[in-house]
Amino acid sequence: MIIPIFIMNSGCPHKCIFCNQIIASGDYSFEPNKNAFDKIVKTYLNSNYNKTKKTEIAFYGGNFTGLPSALRKDLLSWANSYIDKGAIQSLRVSTRPDYISDEILKMLKEYNVETIELGAQSFSDQVLEHAQRGHNASSIEKAMILLKKYFFRTSLHLMAGLPKDNKESFIYSLNKTAELKPDMARINPTLVLKDTLLAQQYEQGLYTPLSLRDAVDLCCLAINILSRSGVRIIRFGLHISDEMKKDGAVLAGPIHPSFGSVVLSSFFYNKTLTLLKKIPQTANEFCFRLSPADISSFRGLNNSNLLALQRLYPRIKITAKTSLEHKRGDISCLTDNGIYLYTNIHSPYSDYQTEGH
Repeated sequence: MIIPIFIMNSGCPHKCIFCNQIIASGDYSFEPNKNAFDKIVKTYLNSNYNKTKKTEIAFYGGNFTGLPSALRKDLLSWANSYIDKGAIQSLRVSTRPDYISDEILKMLKEYNVETIELGAQSFSDQVLEHAQRGHNASSIEKAMILLKKYFFRTSLHLMAGLPKDNKESFIYSLNKTAELKPDMARINPTLVLKDTLLAQQYEQGLYTPLSLRDAVDLCCLAINILSRSGVRIIRFGLHISDEMKKDGAVLAGPIHPSFGSVVLSSFFYNKTLTLLKKIPQTANEFCFRLSPADISSFRGLNNSNLLALQRLYPRIKITAKTSLEHKRGDISCLTDNGIYLYTNIHSPYSDYQTEGH
């Protein structure tokens, strides 16, 4: 379980064009005092969660390493008191790549920070400039080198569909991410949130957001590229906060309440089509077997994948069953005439949506 502490843009030197933390994270007020901190942590610890799994406190929603040193140490000290009691096991922080240094990382190690999530967003300097990130792609690479030097677990955040981004520049960012080999990645399609500079550009006709279909296709590309390098994707798309559900909060963009499920459903469907091309058309029945963890993605939302496959192969009976012998990413197909095919669709994304808020 992750216990999120949202620091609400604290530590950020300025506001990026897409950012509205109140909408993205929820209408929280960051109160940097121990009583408020303890209240949040204890609420999670008193909930009905799986106590056999690792529990972390995570500082999200701002630039943790940009906080004043005294506040940073206070927050880490409060969090460490729960490590000392055995209530949690480690800490993670999210931050900017241009706020990483040897001094900072030594201090984070001292306070039991295990995972650092970097808001990279893109490896295109043009995209970063138009997003008003305030750093370039070189800063991301330098930060990753330092993080590996100190043996932190790492996560890179990428955004698809930012101004001046396109399929080619997004693939370039994916390939650079694969080269740097973070332990994890998050992929967020760009949403137009109200009260942002991006909202102004959108309303002036200067920005066109991704369609849902295009966003899903780009995320499927991300699975293909990153999984080959062992980079696990722990989330697709922003968590839909209560604020995001309000009328007028999200002006445009590929928002979907189950965006990650749509991505995985599409990914499995495309991989299944590739597998079926290898099967002779003399078969009358296809029986697919998958890990229990993958069966819903294979079937698709409301069985959409199975229905689409049945339309493509109307005379063939298509079934899907779970198999405890199959690990995540395994797909096998047995036909009625004895043909057996197997593929593994690269499964380093197997911890999808288990680590991130």
